[in-house]
Amino acid sequence: MINRWATCAFVALSLALVACGADDDPSPLAGRKNVTSAPPPSAAPQADATSPAEAACAALGAPTRLSDAKSARDITLAGRAIFFQSGSSVVRVFKDGVGKKDVFSSLNLTHSFVDDTAIVTVESSTDNPNATLRVIKATNAAAAPKEGEAAPPKPEYPEFPVPEVKDGVDLNAAFAALGTTTATNFNAGGTRVFASDATSFFLLADTATGPAILHVSKDNPATQTTIVTLTDHVIDSPQLASGAIWYVRDNNRVFKVTLADEATGAAQGEPTEVFGIGYASCSLAVGDAAFCSIGSSIERRDLTGANPTTVLDVQKSVTPAPFGRAIDVAGSIIVSTNQPDPKLKHILRVVSPGAQANPTGEKLLACGRDLITAVAADATHAVWIEANVGVFITSRP
Repeated sequence: MINRWATCAFVALSLALVACGADDDPSPLAGRKNVTSAPPPSAAPQADATSPAEAACAALGAPTRLSDAKSARDITLAGRAIFFQSGSSVVRVFKDGVGKKDVFSSLNLTHSFVDDTAIVTVESSTDNPNATLRVIKATNAAAAPKEGEAAPPKPEYPEFPVPEVKDGVDLNAAFAALGTTTATNFNAGGTRVFASDATSFFLLADTATGPAILHVSKDNPATQTTIVTLTDHVIDSPQLASGAIWYVRDNNRVFKVTLADEATGAAQGEPTEVFGIGYASCSLAVGDAAFCSIGSSIERRDLTGANPTTVLDVQKSVTPAPFGRAIDVAGSIIVSTNQPDPKLKHILRVVSPGAQANPTGEKLLACGRDLITAVAADATHAVWIEANVGVFITSRP
């Protein structure tokens, strides 16, 4: 027979041991219900760090949209006015966004160019693709100073004769009567003006045998001097700089032609190769030096083609987005991107070689943009066109 007192003692001892074991559990959660522990600090999600480019973009003011014209092209600056082509019209708008109006219109308009003294248009003919050149002089252009006199100040912006919109007025016919015209055998779609001076403009013409560059009189556009003719070659980045016409032939060979100088009696020169780049295509910008934007970097050479140096490598830029089209504005290079940044989309940079605070002088002008198709700038502002979006302006450093 089992001793019931021994059995009770054994049960009591077992319960005591269980209780002691529970008290000895080192876990602070032992015996507790519905308690959830917080993850250690290292497991907390981390926010993405802001890159220098994102910080620089965030510090920029938003650009001003001057127009929502999706077909905008051929943008130029003249004083405080911006001119661009929208469809069949040449449009003027001031830098502050006011004063917008059509200053010329033609159903045959293919290209346009405006400076301080004239509108120059390229128009297709009614029954064939040949170009007609038209020059409309500004009504407030400053007269040339007499010998020994100082040049008069430029007007704030050029004014042009614009037909009045009213009943019974055929605006197409009224615009067609303006200015001086001359017919050519150039293809209208591939012919455009790329530069001008006080008395003439410079034309990249699409001829039956290949591209050509011509010097054309504003007073009489039928008066033309051929500067360059090429067959089976391509001309890119034509520009007027340092008394010469510069251009890139076949994407990577840089040429110049010294212009005639009436003051000294110097004759026009012959096309001369200044330098070539065998490893990339060059978007050329010429000022006090020659700069090539080649995608991965911006390179500088003397106007003789000597002393090549890298101004800025894309890997050392604030953003790795490749460099695209470039223009020179008083020694600063304004360059758009030819591919978008993964976070910042297309951007606009200004690079000022030799700046004291920053050897490259790189700054961002605009971020988060759509594809930039054309840029113009002066000392205070940059304006540009975004494909299928419109026209924008921002202040520049």
